[in-house]
Amino acid sequence: MVATETRKEATILASTRILIVEDERPAVDGLAERLHRFGYTVCAVVTSGQQALEKAAQLHPDLALIGLELAGTPDGPDVADRIRKRFDIPVIYLTTGVVGDLLQRARMTDPFGYVLKPVDARQLHLNIETALGLHEKERECKEAENKLKETADELKEQSHLMRVMQTIFDSMSEGVIAVDANGDRLIFNSSAERIVGFKAERKKTPAQWAPGQWTKKYGFYFPDQATPIPTDKLALVRAMRGEATDEGETFIRNQSKPEGAYISVNGRPLLSDTGESSGGVVVIRDITKQKETEKKLEETIDELRRQTRLFQTIFNSMSEGVVAVDENGDELLYNPSAERLVGFRDVQDGTEQWTARHGFYFPDQVTVVPTHELALARAMRGESTDEREMFIRNQNKPEGAYISVNGRPILDDAGEPRGGVIVFRDITERARAEEALAQAFAQGRLEVVDTVLHNIGNAINSVTIGIGTLRERLMENRLIHRFSSLAEAVEAHQEDWIAYLQHDPQGQQVRPFLLALADDFVRQNERLLRTVERVSRQVHHIVDIVGTQRNFDNTRVARKDVNLRQAISGALRVLEESFVGRGIRPRVNYGNVPAKIRIQESQFHQMLVNLLKNAMEATDELRPSGRLGGRPRIEIRAYVRREFLVLDVVDNGIGIAQKNIRAIFAAGYTTKPGGSGLGLHSAANFVTGSGGKIQPLSAGVGQGATMRVMLRLDAISPTTHA
Repeated sequence: MVATETRKEATILASTRILIVEDERPAVDGLAERLHRFGYTVCAVVTSGQQALEKAAQLHPDLALIGLELAGTPDGPDVADRIRKRFDIPVIYLTTGVVGDLLQRARMTDPFGYVLKPVDARQLHLNIETALGLHEKERECKEAENKLKETADELKEQSHLMRVMQTIFDSMSEGVIAVDANGDRLIFNSSAERIVGFKAERKKTPAQWAPGQWTKKYGFYFPDQATPIPTDKLALVRAMRGEATDEGETFIRNQSKPEGAYISVNGRPLLSDTGESSGGVVVIRDITKQKETEKKLEETIDELRRQTRLFQTIFNSMSEGVVAVDENGDELLYNPSAERLVGFRDVQDGTEQWTARHGFYFPDQVTVVPTHELALARAMRGESTDEREMFIRNQNKPEGAYISVNGRPILDDAGEPRGGVIVFRDITERARAEEALAQAFAQGRLEVVDTVLHNIGNAINSVTIGIGTLRERLMENRLIHRFSSLAEAVEAHQEDWIAYLQHDPQGQQVRPFLLALADDFVRQNERLLRTVERVSRQVHHIVDIVGTQRNFDNTRVARKDVNLRQAISGALRVLEESFVGRGIRPRVNYGNVPAKIRIQESQFHQMLVNLLKNAMEATDELRPSGRLGGRPRIEIRAYVRREFLVLDVVDNGIGIAQKNIRAIFAAGYTTKPGGSGLGLHSAANFVTGSGGKIQPLSAGVGQGATMRVMLRLDAISPTTHA
């Protein structure tokens, strides 16, 4: 028995023919195939209202799927209304979740359901089955109404047929009420009693059943649940006047039905042999659950629309690109950043065309990435991908870009992949900076002599400045002039020296003059000694540079524990004279940094000097134009970030153009007249040779710059912290 019923259901499904009316291709693609998988037959797919009417007349399908937002004339609701009324074909709307006038018009066409786009196959299947079932019941109801009309006259002549019909009516889920011209009950089935909440008497025109009392006594209201329906507007009263009504919605609330209920009423006049109205008939059905379902559907649509707006706003605000596809590769999501980064808006050409269309390459920019190895293709197979780097170049993005991609599969309830999602970001700046850094390091050993000369030149420059300071102070030594004046006074009064000292007013000032002169000589001597010490340190620094570079190819160059703060202070002292001459007061900010680091001291010192000198000269480039924006500023920030010791050398100088980010570490590259182009090159060689990283950061020309040095803590072996 069960097998027989199953075969019968399969036969019904296979014979169900569906007309699709939709002008949005993404909504149509794959829809026919999904319907076929559920056992339905798609008899036609059309994109306009006129084509839909022609196919409906020609094929007379069992159900129509109509796009609510169908463009043109007639539009979606118009097509649905004509198909419903002209051909009695149930309609289900495909919609994005519209509101307002279009939704109100859609409701008036009495659709059998709404399905949100993009279409969920299971939801569509349930809506179709529900619609077919409801339509079948509607047909049964109409057949019953027709049968009621056909047998009304016979019931007057054959009383036994009344009992038969009463049995039929009592078996119906719809309520049936029939009255004669006086309002006396002819038929009032049990479903009518259940739906309206009261029972009509058979006796003639009792007061409680008088038509004029129906609204007041039994509580008929418009769908707003508050406004009573005038008696002359009731469907049964209108039927008694010879008027027909279809699908009129009424709310009923009375003593027997205090919670109230929504009912749908169809009314028809009861005609005599002469065609005159001799009473009225209404068929009613309880649509409370349907109304609740519609309300929940509206609330669900509103919530889905709100969530869609929220998610769309989030995705549209992300700097990362986000692409999601279903199991067939059809687009589910493609945010603006994805379009900007990739250069294309869609993925509709088929998965096998992704690489050819979008131009995916390995980071070498030459080797094409096979489509099956793309993160999105792997995600569709159920595989995850993390930080996959590749290069993309196509006709819309001819300059190319590096991207880093993460991919994840979209899984169904059973854990099977039903599509994929990728999130990717532009890493072009970082990749090109790393390329430039690698190139700089590779070239570094070819410029050993130039590097030595550059570093020695920095030290000699400081020596030259120190010697110049000594010469300037000695040439403008006012103490010598004061001492010469004293000697002249002594020589002039050598004959009366004692008397001069005791009695002459000028002679009496000789003693305090000598004491003050001695103090001034002491202070001057201290300043000169400090200058000489700085010059001496630079001479020793030159010796260290030469000694270090002699061992350039020796992998066992001495590394020792160096006090980090003292090392930074030492580098600042090297350029002290230059800073003072430019009015620069460098600032140093320390975070939770190691007290000591194990490093090649001389090269670490040279690296700091080169970065500070580069920052100082960057402020010089803005000074003549007046764009410096106040005093020149240089700051060193030392802090720990995860596994790195970070040193930032920050300035408010000329900055770096984005096109030059990858070139600044190359040997010989410089933007300064007379520059050697070896300072940053030498610094990069040391940092990368120590297993660290160096990154140039700048918002552009005139915006200042930060040179960030990152040394791995495990490589410099910190012991204690400051």
